[in-house]
Amino acid sequence: MGYINLRGEKKEIDTEIPQDLLIPEYNIVINDTILGDGVTIWSNVNIYGAKIGRNTKIGAFVEIRKGVEIGENVKIEPLVFIPEGVRIGNCVFLGPNVVFTNDMYPRSCTKQGELIEEYEITPTTIQDGASIGAQSVIMCGITIGEDALVGLGSTVMKDIPAGTVVYGEKARVRRKFNESDSTR
Repeated sequence: MGYINLRGEKKEIDTEIPQDLLIPEYNIVINDTILGDGVTIWSNVNIYGAKIGRNTKIGAFVEIRKGVEIGENVKIEPLVFIPEGVRIGNCVFLGPNVVFTNDMYPRSCTKQGELIEEYEITPTTIQDGASIGAQSVIMCGITIGEDALVGLGSTVMKDIPAGTVVYGEKARVRRKFNESDSTR
């Protein structure tokens, strides 16, 4: 047994089995999700079939989709979208409005005008200690390396090596971290 914090109130849960929580007064919908001990969740959050590590903080207006794995001690700021196929390591920071994608060639309909129900998920990995700044967009199929820092407003379209700082449209490596830069 463990607990989670829902808008500052502790709720006891079994951290070993998937949880289903519906808290309409705070617009919280959690289905078939394993929540680690000490997870904090704010309002207007939708989580479907994910696994969330202990002590992770999830801000308001966040959506986390089926099969997403999030490590321990992760901070997810408001308005973040994490679709199927994303794996996030431990001690990761996701700034406000970070958006991940998961389909290389997204379409709504076929040439015949029929709605496409299935699509090909392309996995994305965010390694331990990485930080992604506000309003960044992360293309699917990439890896952001350990302790890398993605500056705000970046469009990330290639793998980011460990310990590097990237920023800007079509973010690219700008420099390597020095030992004195690292907090871990």
